[in-house]
Amino acid sequence: MKTKCIYKNRLGFHGEIIAKDFLSKKNLKFIKSNFRFERAEVDLIFESEKDKILIFAEVKTRRTLEYGNPEESVTLSKQNRIKKAAMGFVMNNEKYSDYDLRMDVVSIFIDMDEIKINHIENAF
Repeated sequence: MKTKCIYKNRLGFHGEIIAKDFLSKKNLKFIKSNFRFERAEVDLIFESEKDKILIFAEVKTRRTLEYGNPEESVTLSKQNRIKKAAMGFVMNNEKYSDYDLRMDVVSIFIDMDEIKINHIENAF
């Protein structure tokens, strides 16, 4: 039986692993990846327990800058879908109802063996 991969490509999967590790090292607690609500999705969800903040992170990974920096691909419509997913997550997880919400973008550029990470807190 063949299982369906939720990742459109290996680069995106690799980027999410890098971002998850990066955010975990910032003392954030991982909650969930690829959360879907209706037609909206957010890549990673973390929490800062001490600050009572839920962090919804969109991860963008590229190997070339031919089309711009990875973070530039987070359009207004994409931002709105991430916000919708965030609200859906809170609606379905009442224990976070008193948490502040923060939308981050984790931009990853992989050039040969070098990985550059740009973490934009409160990106939108």
